[in-house]
Amino acid sequence: GCGTPPAVAAVAEFPNDAEQHIRLTDGTERSYRLGIPPTYDPATPAPLVLNLHGSGSNAIEQTVYSQMAAKAGDRGMITATPDAVDGEWQLTAAGSDDELLTTLVERIAGAYCVDENRVHIAGMSLGAWKAAVTACAHPDRFASIALVTVEVHPPACGPMPVVAFHGTADRTVPYGEGADPGITVSGPNAALPGARDNIVRWAGSAGCEPDPVEAQIGADVLHWRFEGCDPGVGVELYTVQGGGHTWPGSPITIGATTDTVDATALALDWFESHPLRS
Repeated sequence: GCGTPPAVAAVAEFPNDAEQHIRLTDGTERSYRLGIPPTYDPATPAPLVLNLHGSGSNAIEQTVYSQMAAKAGDRGMITATPDAVDGEWQLTAAGSDDELLTTLVERIAGAYCVDENRVHIAGMSLGAWKAAVTACAHPDRFASIALVTVEVHPPACGPMPVVAFHGTADRTVPYGEGADPGITVSGPNAALPGARDNIVRWAGSAGCEPDPVEAQIGADVLHWRFEGCDPGVGVELYTVQGGGHTWPGSPITIGATTDTVDATALALDWFESHPLRS
């Protein structure tokens, strides 16, 4: 799409993206929100970020909650925030949701000047799980991922740069070992592995050293960074001490969270630092 005038211009008003529609091969029409940065130049390739909402949510809630389109736009990044059917993503490496996400990348890259070495994916909760499944199924397409409140490692996933965020008081998806006393998760998520186990699996698949370098950030965030990973790969976990099932740094309060770190800003830093590996 380089050299082609943009069909959708930058949206100056928050949340800085606009609703669009795309038709899949089975004839189904799906919706998504497209954010074009104000500095977009059809002659200059721009990174692309997919931003996936959580269970029961939708694209407009996710783009407002994360502020991804606004903050990515300030950095010259295009964003696409799709809607799942009835708010629920398919957790498979095939199917209509997989087609939606991969087709979005293809269509946007065909209509806009996209740097195809800098296509990234982020998600909240079930959207984070779907982001991981999608990136692992298409490692030649997605350069890195950012996962908020769910960091399950898909089986047989190869090395992948991943930054994750999870609160120790999450009652929706278990933090696991290291959770706050008295915090329990019931229902279908109760049996999921905890954040520390998950991130160690990501680190193992990336060839990292098993023990992370640990640092306290402010009063309520513990940062794990794994060293010795495969070239171009990194694995990090931000633990929000006392944090719930929330997006760190969001101005919208839906539970205990933190302003010590901004998950969106850190995710964008991550994306800028991790292009697709050759």
